[in-house]
Amino acid sequence: MTAWVKEFRQDELGSVPLMSVGKWKRYISKEEGGHGLVYGLGMLLPGDEFSHAHLEEEVFYVLEGHGEATWVIDDVTYSAELKPGAAFYKTAHIYHTMKNTGSEPLVGIFCKV
Repeated sequence: MTAWVKEFRQDELGSVPLMSVGKWKRYISKEEGGHGLVYGLGMLLPGDEFSHAHLEEEVFYVLEGHGEATWVIDDVTYSAELKPGAAFYKTAHIYHTMKNTGSEPLVGIFCKV
């Protein structure tokens, strides 16, 4: 059994092999003793943009900055503004893009299962 309280700090963020942009830190994952849960902090710098799909459901909750999320379902593209307090949720296999459209870092907490 495990329990902890941690402070998420932007100075802990770093590059991740499968992500070509942004800085990320996983605090929970299979490698850190999680059982299917991936949880951490992410940051996109101004102008950063990435697109992908993955096997897990995911929520990205915006703490700081501004951006845009786009996603595709049944060949229809949707988009929404990302700003502090906004949560971007998608189920597994949803192709999506996140872009920092602001002049400050876009920072948020991500959670995947």
